[in-house]
Amino acid sequence: MAFLETFINVVTIVVLAVPGFVLRKSKLFSDKAASLLAVLLLYIAQPFLMMSSIFNKPFDPAMLARFAWVLGFAVALQLAVYFFAKLCFRSDRNEAAKRAAVASSYLGNVGFMGIPVMEMLFPGNDEMILYTVVYNIAFNAMTWTLGVYAITGEKKRINPLKVLLNPPTIAVIIALPFFFCNVAIPEAVALPVRYLGDMTLPLSMIILGIRLADMHPLRLVADVRVYAVAAIKLIVSPLLSLGIMLLVDLVFPLDRFVVIALFIIAAMPTASSALNFAEMFGGDRETAAASTLMNTILCIVTIPLLMLLCELI
Repeated sequence: MAFLETFINVVTIVVLAVPGFVLRKSKLFSDKAASLLAVLLLYIAQPFLMMSSIFNKPFDPAMLARFAWVLGFAVALQLAVYFFAKLCFRSDRNEAAKRAAVASSYLGNVGFMGIPVMEMLFPGNDEMILYTVVYNIAFNAMTWTLGVYAITGEKKRINPLKVLLNPPTIAVIIALPFFFCNVAIPEAVALPVRYLGDMTLPLSMIILGIRLADMHPLRLVADVRVYAVAAIKLIVSPLLSLGIMLLVDLVFPLDRFVVIALFIIAAMPTASSALNFAEMFGGDRETAAASTLMNTILCIVTIPLLMLLCELI
């Protein structure tokens, strides 16, 4: 039952890419459509999703220890997967493609897809959503530092200010005082924030559909790197996450929902950040795009299968 329900939910999400694919193939979307929608996604939809995920959630000081654990674990896991991916692709002679593959292996779709997936799988469970938001803080910090370095190989490209001065993190900083003080946000404010945040998932999938329409099918399926990235991101990352947490749990008991949340977050497919950075900094756009698309397609099967393990936790 858990497999079927999760499968249906994940398929529902991926199907949202169809309009973007159809409209692009029909030439109703221009060449710049994906870039324009990405701006709307990054600067409007995702920040409001972060705020909506925090507003009117009950805060208990006991949560702080769990939040700190999630934050620290998120950084540690991404570093571990990053170095594992570097080891796996070390013999690749195409430097640009190798860098894109490494970045695609550890940058997960935590913000655009992670929160909506949690809401679907655990309706009404506020803590699971909050853990995902906290993980997203670490993800954004790692994206604008290690993510940029992974694509470019140049430390000078890293802007430390971007750790805090990126739209999703700024939104969280704005919302946190209301959360910590248990301030109720009036519905007149919360409703438009929620509506704008709800655009995140459809927009991200529509952009994915556009990019799929622009890609030659052989480019998607013929590159062995794409499958290696999928194996690392969709299988190694979540299993490594679960293994580490179960070992820690033997010494320091962890909250069950923390373990499940971090396990599912680690199973999210590659984020579009790898592709965005490849476009911004002159990296291998094709490898990043193919990896993102293949990961998203394969997660239809991998996430439901991995969810079966949650019943054993």
